[in-house]
Amino acid sequence: MDIKEIKLLQKNNPDLKIRELKNDKTNINTIYFESLCDSDSINDFLLKPINMNTIKSINDIKDKIPNGNLKEVTDEKTLFECLYNGFTVIEIKNKFLSFETKFPLDSGISEASNEKVIKGPKDAFTENYQNNMGLIRKRIRSKDLVFKEHVIGTTSKTKVSLIYVDGIVDKKLVNKIEKKLKTMTMDYVANSNYITENLNNNNYMFPTNLMTERPDYVGFQLMEGRVAILVENTPQVIIIPAFFSDFIKTVDDYYQNTKNVSITRIIRVLALIISIFTPAVYIALTTFNQETLPTSVLINFSIQRGGVPFPSIVEAIIMWLTFEILREADTRIPFVMGTSMSIVGALVLGQAAVEAGLISPIMIIIIAISSVASLLFNDNDMVNAIRIWKLLFLLLSAFVGLYGVFIGLVLFIMKLCSMDSYGFDYTDPNAPFNMQAQKNNIILTKKYKLNKRNPFLTDNSNRR
Repeated sequence: MDIKEIKLLQKNNPDLKIRELKNDKTNINTIYFESLCDSDSINDFLLKPINMNTIKSINDIKDKIPNGNLKEVTDEKTLFECLYNGFTVIEIKNKFLSFETKFPLDSGISEASNEKVIKGPKDAFTENYQNNMGLIRKRIRSKDLVFKEHVIGTTSKTKVSLIYVDGIVDKKLVNKIEKKLKTMTMDYVANSNYITENLNNNNYMFPTNLMTERPDYVGFQLMEGRVAILVENTPQVIIIPAFFSDFIKTVDDYYQNTKNVSITRIIRVLALIISIFTPAVYIALTTFNQETLPTSVLINFSIQRGGVPFPSIVEAIIMWLTFEILREADTRIPFVMGTSMSIVGALVLGQAAVEAGLISPIMIIIIAISSVASLLFNDNDMVNAIRIWKLLFLLLSAFVGLYGVFIGLVLFIMKLCSMDSYGFDYTDPNAPFNMQAQKNNIILTKKYKLNKRNPFLTDNSNRR
């Protein structure tokens, strides 16, 4: 490893800076990436002492430069790892030493953008790995909080931390996840999703892990006995395992009155049922099982559908696809115009379709209620799963009516019950049924009664 070889890299790396300084008869080279380092730190803590003739050897750097993170560089691999992590490398007489001058390349700690905060703390994770660790540590101030760091990605060298509370977590879960982290082979880790796809080999429609921007939620789940995975350069933390009932709950539930929360959770369950089943039940009742409807209602539906050229199933699929396009457009369009554009699009398209006789008003109501109900869930993977199951129920009801809805329901329950989340039953605590865990399921009891953790997650410390 020679300074001349390093200088050759400047041709393809314009932000690589190598500055040669002279202190009496000693040549000192400073090497750093301008795009990763804080120039003020380099000037104040390195260049000024050199200019004052106080630095003449590597030992002088160790003794006289105030820096909390000094590293000795003994080989080329370590040299470039330091440079790419925001360190400045100093070379004196072909001996190298690095110290941290990292510039904070992140958006700063701000409010969560994807998870609305009602009463809880408003700080959120950022792209800064150290900041994210600090946001978790300030909530769990215990020596039992463990961060096991791994470096994944042969090219990206991304830091990934496995986080858990020792004495609470099930060590089998930790060992299982850690084994998979150690065997991951990829050259680049762009975000947390790269890790989750490699951790879970099962291609399930419903998500088996939680993704959150909120440090308070991570702290709560760690104390429940779950495991969190922190990925460098990503403002979301992975929580493992996740159960189906977790998507009915939010961390804000624990900051509010328990009676109000219980009612809200019941509404979320009803919203899930409405979102998946309402279009399919409507198609079944109006197409195959008309005898189940009162005559007045059936006549009203027939009048509304008068002149519509499409069968009910085609009408439903057209409206379902239209609402999904509007939702996706609302997601992708810049924030300042997104909501207004989607509202205008829904109103104009819906009104125009009814006046043109292409779609019946009742169909717009059915699909709109179903689509709005699914908005109660902010996890994108959960919303996509609801979207797919809604379409499957629609198709089954179009072929065999209510029998199709019943067949779809049986398949839906069988699929959920057959899923596992990293070795745990996905339908916990409903199947198998656990009475103690029902205190924090659909009905939330008084907080002082939540004196036990989920027994499926921890065997060591069930009682809080």
